[in-house]
Amino acid sequence: MTTWLHDTFPGHEVNLAFARGLPADAFFEGLREQNREPLARGEANGWAWAVHDMINEEDDAYEEVDYGRLCPPGAEVVVFVTEPCSAKAHGPHFAYYRDERTTLFFSFEDFRQQRVGDNPDYLSAELFAAGVIGPAAECVEWKDGAHDCYEHEDADELRLVRAIADAFGLPSPPLAALPLAPPPRGRPPVATGPVGAEPVSAGPVSAGPVGAGPVGAVSESRPVVAPGTYAVHARGVDVAELAAACADAGYPARTQGESGSWAWVTWDAAAVRGGEVSQLAGFLTGFRYDERFGGPDRVETVFLAGTPACACANGQNYGIQHCEDHPFQFLNSRGGFGQTYFNVGRGRETQRHGDLLIRELLAAGIVGRETSAYDADPDFNADGAVTMRIIAGHFGLPATT
Repeated sequence: MTTWLHDTFPGHEVNLAFARGLPADAFFEGLREQNREPLARGEANGWAWAVHDMINEEDDAYEEVDYGRLCPPGAEVVVFVTEPCSAKAHGPHFAYYRDERTTLFFSFEDFRQQRVGDNPDYLSAELFAAGVIGPAAECVEWKDGAHDCYEHEDADELRLVRAIADAFGLPSPPLAALPLAPPPRGRPPVATGPVGAEPVSAGPVSAGPVGAGPVGAVSESRPVVAPGTYAVHARGVDVAELAAACADAGYPARTQGESGSWAWVTWDAAAVRGGEVSQLAGFLTGFRYDERFGGPDRVETVFLAGTPACACANGQNYGIQHCEDHPFQFLNSRGGFGQTYFNVGRGRETQRHGDLLIRELLAAGIVGRETSAYDADPDFNADGAVTMRIIAGHFGLPATT
């Protein structure tokens, strides 16, 4: 998309914007009022569209377009910022505005790790069905040392743009120049119609029963992690190795055990700082312990906190340092880094890093464009117990209680 628009409008760094729910002339005039004369424009399928310069070079402040001003109640605006910083070769940005507010925003560079807005999961079902988020979207070939992920970066970008266009039914011009999206790596092609046609549904996202019945040794009546407890599950090491590593780091376990492929240790939350032991859980999977555990990528950990989310703003957000006494309630680490982490209950799962559990969370109605479970019962999953059972089921964790 970036390459095509750059070639079509040489010498310009452009945004591609669509609007519906307001007259096309009002949309174009709104852009002009912000000193963005459309370089190209049109109407189709109920959408008005315009290609315009990202910034006005005559504006010394280099102010960006305020699309909220172009999106009154009842209106929608979809925006692709194709070259947000061409000097640094940053990937495009995407934003969806509705009723004057930012519903969804993400960068193409890290959309699999984080999306923000009033509803970060507004398009998650469609993106998952298209194979651009979730476990199947992760490239694992780079580990062989001979693969460069940049080789398929353009193909990944096209699949993402195609999924967005289909989800909103965006008109063919100016997206007609986009080739058909290639299939996800290692997966069959997803059936999609031409851009501008009615989106082709991939069917409901269903993961089967989730959050119900026994999960390993965990049951409905037994919490995954006991209240007031921190637990680290690890696979790739036995319980003796895990307990010894924790003790040597200054955190001797209160209890420990082993079941199946998982070893586990727990601590009394009143006796240790949660931020420190969750950080240790990540360290155990990285270079600091490569020699001790016999090589890289051997260990994976899951940290769970049986303590409430922080009552301050940190408890509702990711991407910022949490209080040491209020760690993320769930953290999965591999390769020395947190791959997926978030707090649980009352919709906190939408404010997460990573999409490892997106299939299960969508199927349970915990996240998505419509959160059916919360709509039916506002008190559903208030304590996060359903999410904790989903986590335990996904990883096959044994009970530590």
